[in-house]
Amino acid sequence: MRREFLKGFLGALLFSSFSYDSFARERALIYRIRYSSTIERTRVVLDCKGEVKKKDIKEKLVGRVLWLDVKNTGAVRKLVKRLRSPLVSEVKVLPISSNRVKVKLVLKSPHKFKVFGLRSSCGRPFRIVIDVFPDFLTLSCPVKRFPERVVVIDPGHGGKDPGAVWPIGSRHPIIREKDITLAIALKVRDYLKRVPGIKVIMTRTKDVYVPLLKRAEIAAKSCADAFVSIHADSMPNYPSWSGVTVFKASPRLFAKAERTAKEVAKRINLCSDVMCWSISPLLINMSTTVTFAESSRLAKDIVSSLKARVNEDLVNGIRDMKRNIVVLKTPGRPAVLIECGFLTNPTDRRRLVERWYQEELAQGIAKGIEKYLASLNKVAYER
Repeated sequence: MRREFLKGFLGALLFSSFSYDSFARERALIYRIRYSSTIERTRVVLDCKGEVKKKDIKEKLVGRVLWLDVKNTGAVRKLVKRLRSPLVSEVKVLPISSNRVKVKLVLKSPHKFKVFGLRSSCGRPFRIVIDVFPDFLTLSCPVKRFPERVVVIDPGHGGKDPGAVWPIGSRHPIIREKDITLAIALKVRDYLKRVPGIKVIMTRTKDVYVPLLKRAEIAAKSCADAFVSIHADSMPNYPSWSGVTVFKASPRLFAKAERTAKEVAKRINLCSDVMCWSISPLLINMSTTVTFAESSRLAKDIVSSLKARVNEDLVNGIRDMKRNIVVLKTPGRPAVLIECGFLTNPTDRRRLVERWYQEELAQGIAKGIEKYLASLNKVAYER
């Protein structure tokens, strides 16, 4: 009897070991979180030992949180990763049981996403991939039935991003670009709010950080007729450089904008006062051409107004922006970037912190915006 008992016990033990090994081989295991981020996409990658079936992944978006419920899959432990991304702030892998895991993605705002698996190849493991895209939501810009114009004023930098500072490289600078831009932008807003038929939207009204894509999103969602970004420059190697410069996107920048435009403009309507059409890949070039032409007109009106308000010698005129500036590439939204002076120039630096000079600049900028928006009202409105 003892021999039979031992046989049965050993058999059961071997069977349970075999069953556990078989289960371990069948069950996938998440062991690492990786990610990459560009202006077009944030990609989160979960590296796995073993393969996860598509049917075992259930996804659900609740507010700003994307949940993945993954069955027949375990995790080595609770995994947490903070992301430096404009779209996703945090990813957590939470083991629920030995064969069930929940994945939590905290989004900075609701976005489009795509979840899929990549089979192991070339020494790389099986991967669960979550792509998050900038999504400006379903938006329709209707033909205007009355002459109300929308302008978005964007005070550059803010929050953790001080912009240019003086003294250069100082941990406790006396002058910060983000403070100057906000002061001027608020004065522009206050002037334009007194003009009938103009609605002003600010990307920020206090010292907070706003990602570049979020600024472009604000312009797109508000169906802005104009987007004006206010900055102050710094050129340590050229301390003699001074004055106000109005930048528009260069033709080369627009030629390179197609990929960004496809993401920014997806499911957004581009409208004039006489027609509307959905931006599709076939119309990207048309939309950027329209934007380029209107941005040039907006820049000319602002420069003309600044020269009339401020000493003409202090206004450098219009320049093409050759750097890849996201806020100048929003399809259908005429946009300019104004450098109000150089913190590295002693004369400009003294002026830029003076309230009277900020007021002069603000009124010049506001008058130019008003002139441009008034020119749009010459188009016939739908009755």
